[in-house]
Amino acid sequence: MAFALGAEPLSLIIIFSALALGMALPWLLVAAFPSLAKALPKPGKWMKQVKLVFALMLLATCLWLLSLLANFLSGVGLLLVTAVVVLTFVWVLLKQYGAKALLISFSALMLLGGGVALVGAMTSERWAKVLPNDLVWQPLQQSNIAEQVAQGKVVLVDVTADWCITCKANKVGVLLQDPTYSRLKLDTVHLVKGDWTKPSSEVSAFLQRYQRFGVPFNIVYGPAAPNGIALPVILSHQVIEQALAQAAGDASLFQD
Repeated sequence: MAFALGAEPLSLIIIFSALALGMALPWLLVAAFPSLAKALPKPGKWMKQVKLVFALMLLATCLWLLSLLANFLSGVGLLLVTAVVVLTFVWVLLKQYGAKALLISFSALMLLGGGVALVGAMTSERWAKVLPNDLVWQPLQQSNIAEQVAQGKVVLVDVTADWCITCKANKVGVLLQDPTYSRLKLDTVHLVKGDWTKPSSEVSAFLQRYQRFGVPFNIVYGPAAPNGIALPVILSHQVIEQALAQAAGDASLFQD
C-alpha cells in the first residue's frame, strides 16, 4: 500500500483494484454461483469456539501493539493499559464461556509460547547469526547528507520506525549480516537514520520529497549519485552493494 501511494496513478489504481478484488472474491463467487453457499459450514455451536480462537489471536495482537506504546507511555502507564486490556478480556471470557474456557485458553497460549521457544532453541544453529548492533547512525538532516557527499563519502539513509515489521526484517536479515554489515562499517560510508516512530516533521518532509508515504525507505547518496538512489522496500545484500558502488562511482571500494 505504501508503494502504491508513492507510485504513478495507473499503478495506484491497478494495485488497489487488485486488493479490492481479492477481498471481495469470496462474495463474488457465491453471487455468481449461488450453489456454492450449500458447501459453506452451517451455523452452530462451533462458531463460539472459532470466535474464541480469533479472540485469542486479537489479544496477542493487542499485547504486541501495547509493547509499541513503550515509546509514548511511561512504564506505569503502559502496565496500567496492559492490565486493563487483559482483565477486560478475562472478564468477558469468564462471563461468556466460564472458568473452564479461561483455563483452556491460557493453557493453550502457554503451550504455544513454550513450543515456539523450544523449536527456536532447537533450530537456532541453523539461523543466520545477527552481528553486533554497533553501526553508528547519525540523525537525519538534509544538510548533513550534502556535506558528507561533498567530502566524497557514500551516505545510506534508513528511514525506519519501531512499529515497522519490514524495517526490523531488513535490519536483522540484511543490515546486520555480512557482507552488508562490513560494507557499512567502512570509513567511506556515512550512515543516517530517520526515526519515524514518533511524528517527525523532518522525516515526513524527507519522505514527501521522494513521494513516499510509509516506511521503510532507504536511499543511497554519493559523489556519483548526489540526487540519491532509492532502494526497494525489501532489501538484499546485492541491491545495497550495487547502490553503494554506483553512488561512489567506484565498484572496487565495495568488493572483497
